Amino acid sequence: MSKTIMAVGAHTGDAQLTCGMLLAKHAMNGDRVVIVDLTAGERGTPAGWTTKDFRAYNVECAKKFAEKIGGESLVLDTPDGELYDTKENELALAEIMRRYKTDAVLYHWKNSLHKDHEAASRITENAIFYASLTTFEHELPPAPIRSFMCAENWEDEPDFMPYYYFDVTQAYPVWENAIRELWLAEHSTSFKYLRYYSALSVVRGARIGVDHATCFGVSAYAKRQKLELL
Repeated sequence: MSKTIMAVGAHTGDAQLTCGMLLAKHAMNGDRVVIVDLTAGERGTPAGWTTKDFRAYNVECAKKFAEKIGGESLVLDTPDGELYDTKENELALAEIMRRYKTDAVLYHWKNSLHKDHEAASRITENAIFYASLTTFEHELPPAPIRSFMCAENWEDEPDFMPYYYFDVTQAYPVWENAIRELWLAEHSTSFKYLRYYSALSVVRGARIGVDHATCFGVSAYAKRQKLELL
């Protein structure tokens, strides 16, 4: 039975870079893949662009990326840099999770150098609560969310520890082609995004004996496992 995998990023580029390889793998396996960008990341406007035009460009690039990996893209209207953990934002994201009957959620780690990333983490965690709570009154049925984990993002490094490793070797070429649709992947002057995440996939892959892997972390409470015997 196919599943719906949702990745939530603070800005266009966050989920695509950190979760894109795993999303591509799931799409190749017949699952529905949905990427939700809470902002379009428009305040990273390069020289010669207007913020309005760069936002529209990022929205279109996010759509092209999703199409190339076999998924869907949603970019919300919150202005870049003005993302806050409010109940309104949490419920809006929870409704999206219910609408898509989401089974698994990938999102930001709780600690970050970027305030929007930290807000996105809190928004997503609370949205998961509202989306899956059976006693929360809503016109849509609860989302059947069974797993949720945090992506490995270079800006979200404080206290992040890889917990799950996924072999994404077969999906890597699909991701590498799709990620070039995003301006920052190869044109950012502040960080070599494509180079970094490509190299990281090789390093993580070496740890589990494959060509390319991607890692995700979980909160301490999610690491509890009940065992009857060894």
